[in-house]
Amino acid sequence: MDSYYREYEFSLSSILSFVWRGIVVGCVSGIVVSLFRLLIGFISAKVVNYYELSHEQPSLLILILGMTLFIVVAIGFLIKSDSDIKGSGIPHVEGELKGLLHPDWWSVLWKKFVGGVLAISMGFMLGREGPSIQLGAMAGKGVAQSLKAERMEKRVLIASGAAAGLSAAFNAPIAGLLFVIEEIYHQFSRLVWITALVASLVANFISLNIFGLTPVLDMPGDLAVLPLKHYWILLLLGAFLGVMGYIYEKTTLKATIIYDFLGKVFHISNYFYGIFVAILILPIGYFYPQLLGGGNGLITSLSTSHLTLMSVFIYFIIRFVWSMLSYSSGLPGGIFLPILTLGALLGFGFGIFFEQFGLYSSHYLSLFVVLGMAGYFGAISKAPLTAMFLVTEMVGDFRQLMTIAVVTLVAYIAMDLLKGEPIYEALLAKLSVPQDREVIEPTLIELTVSNKIAGRYVRDLTLPKNVLITTQIHAQKSEVVSGSTRLNAGDTIFLVVNEPEIGKIRELLM
Repeated sequence: MDSYYREYEFSLSSILSFVWRGIVVGCVSGIVVSLFRLLIGFISAKVVNYYELSHEQPSLLILILGMTLFIVVAIGFLIKSDSDIKGSGIPHVEGELKGLLHPDWWSVLWKKFVGGVLAISMGFMLGREGPSIQLGAMAGKGVAQSLKAERMEKRVLIASGAAAGLSAAFNAPIAGLLFVIEEIYHQFSRLVWITALVASLVANFISLNIFGLTPVLDMPGDLAVLPLKHYWILLLLGAFLGVMGYIYEKTTLKATIIYDFLGKVFHISNYFYGIFVAILILPIGYFYPQLLGGGNGLITSLSTSHLTLMSVFIYFIIRFVWSMLSYSSGLPGGIFLPILTLGALLGFGFGIFFEQFGLYSSHYLSLFVVLGMAGYFGAISKAPLTAMFLVTEMVGDFRQLMTIAVVTLVAYIAMDLLKGEPIYEALLAKLSVPQDREVIEPTLIELTVSNKIAGRYVRDLTLPKNVLITTQIHAQKSEVVSGSTRLNAGDTIFLVVNEPEIGKIRELLM
């Protein structure tokens, strides 16, 4: 009971207590993720340079292949020692906030850092942003451990670290906050949003001091403003991106069967599936070195590349297939930036197609690159607010917010009509997580009273076993909850739940 009281006292703490926690988490996460980003950029440039030199010295391909195979085997041993470093890391963070996973923060932090730097730097079509979010979350968990925080405070610091990780990776503090609320925490909580916002701002400040004030995806020249008479094109683009996003999701979720088959044929453990992608990436590096990595360089170069529609189509197919193969291998790397890259190619190709009909000039092609990124990511993640503000912050042009919003909304609607799931929740469902444990680990959680339960009496709710509503806060006044208490929309309620059931309770009541 004493632990519940301490958790409740933490929830009622002064705003300054959330601020200083956010500053600490932001500093730690910002330093870790900025260093992660810096190393990837440095090593990636060297790898691409070696691929370019191999045209003059073909023997370098043997060296590159040998080094890549050595690295993926080393990463395989890291994964074998801690499976929580596989893939993006975002589903793992979401699983921990739902009480389903309990990784060792230090093990994940250093192994994900080393494995992520090596995997992404070698040219595999993986993103740094998913790992950055997990690294930030584990940094937040480390801070919580040092503060001897209770479970509620620990979840707040983990969520804040995740927001700081995305902020430092993309220089997008608002998007970092929204992503955590919309995709990971699934609740607009006072505890979370204050701490996460401060952590995001601090991490972004650190990142800006290292990488400069230039936006991550700074487009050449100013983005053209689309006339209102052409807005009907945005509806078509949004629907197109929604359908393509649905195809991407279904393909990615089933792609592991390829490696399962190859693993059985060649008798290779799933920890070492990276061996296959190491071989497959070699011809791409030789013929198309500009397509390697997450794709941020490709995105910024599209508008000045003078590519034909067929070239864009080929680029898209290569990026689609190889990013899927890279991620499904289990290597530490995400799909965040690869999704944005695919969206940029789709938007650019869409723009070229309509340009050929003389509807508008090539001056608008950069805009379609931006719209493609926002719509495609918004559809696949089913986090439209994050997509809107993320892309806006990344390109540094808030004049396009209206067009971005229209495309993202239509893409989201199209994805929803096709019954597509949020990609990270779908990936979490595929993870091997412990089933309901016999040992009950109760903790305190806060929820906002939704329309689903607003106006009802507590006694009329059908709650799972071992779930107890303790307190309701209305107009900044708290009251002890009994069976005759009526729940008011927008009020905050506190519940004692078994930690592995946090996600179920949120779905049930919100």
